[in-house]
Amino acid sequence: MTTPPSAAFARLPSLTGLRFVAASGVFVCHVATLYTARTGGWPAPVCFLLGPVGVSLFFVLSGFVLTHSARETDTARSFWRRRIVKIYPNHLAVWVIIMVLVRGFGMPRPLPGNLPAPTVPGDLANALLVHTLVPLPQFGLAGNGVAWSLTCELLFYLLFPLLLPPVMRIRRGWLPLAAGAAAAAVWAVPLLSLGLGGPLFEQGSLPGKVTEVQMMFVYLFPPGRLPEFVLGMILARMHAGGFPVRVRAVPSAGLLCAALLLGIAVLPAPFLLAAVTVVPVALLVRATAALDAQGRRSVLRTPAMVLLGDLSYAFYLAHATVIAVVLYYLGGAWGPVRLAAVSLPVTLAVSWLLYMRVERPCMRRFSTGRPCPRPAVALPSALPEEE
Repeated sequence: MTTPPSAAFARLPSLTGLRFVAASGVFVCHVATLYTARTGGWPAPVCFLLGPVGVSLFFVLSGFVLTHSARETDTARSFWRRRIVKIYPNHLAVWVIIMVLVRGFGMPRPLPGNLPAPTVPGDLANALLVHTLVPLPQFGLAGNGVAWSLTCELLFYLLFPLLLPPVMRIRRGWLPLAAGAAAAAVWAVPLLSLGLGGPLFEQGSLPGKVTEVQMMFVYLFPPGRLPEFVLGMILARMHAGGFPVRVRAVPSAGLLCAALLLGIAVLPAPFLLAAVTVVPVALLVRATAALDAQGRRSVLRTPAMVLLGDLSYAFYLAHATVIAVVLYYLGGAWGPVRLAAVSLPVTLAVSWLLYMRVERPCMRRFSTGRPCPRPAVALPSALPEEE
């Protein structure tokens, strides 16, 4: 695998902190969605769309961080091994807990609205992370419903060794145009979906109507999310190439909020799931990386935020299940604020246990194969941690 220029090897801890910001948006979305689902309703569009924005941010960050940390001595096989060990142990641990709760104790699924009940084949496909390759709601949100994004990530990881060389060959002067093309591809996905029919997706948070097929194609289908990952890869090249950051982090976050609110007012529903915010998300990632590269003050770089960022993967996997458990066993007449106040520390505790007892031990034990007989090659001492 090709390595980026040496300038890319500065650590970027603020991006780790930004991962928890993305996870927090998904958490707020699911607190609002699962709470209102008890009465057959849906949350306000802004609360609902915090989840899609957080997932899109995850996908762009994934492409950025993996490109930023690519090593010349790495191979596709060793890269895939690390990614599988990173993804599956936590996922399977949470999946087993969910199966015990919903199939053993009869707890309702942590699913919004009147979606069809997942099937046993859907649950098994979820365990293997191939479920969103089947364009049916019974598969797409089976098992651990939030794990649909991991199927997307697995596709990204599979293609990354093939995508990296051509991305690295893009001439420096063409990188902004390439980033624009990737963002345009993100917009092309919902545009293509406008001709897809089928039964309506029963929801009340997105303005306008959207079909189940459109939701699968635009939001859950892994190839449809690939442009966001490629955009992150190109942004990493721009960061390594020293491109100036024109819009800083706070204005980028403000632009993201403005784009989301304006999109809700004027755009069809499929464009709200990623396209409308993809440019502000890209600007935010570039600006956050620049905070560390330029040594500027960053609240995302504090030890607490970096720790939360390290926990963000486990947090993402566990949060919807924790919210559902709190609602089912303790909820009563609780409002959404109280639900969030109880669910958040419980989710953080579960995340810490998964991180310390599952994720880190598995990464230490299984992420590297047997030592190669060839001489070791010295690596830069400040490599960032992979996403």
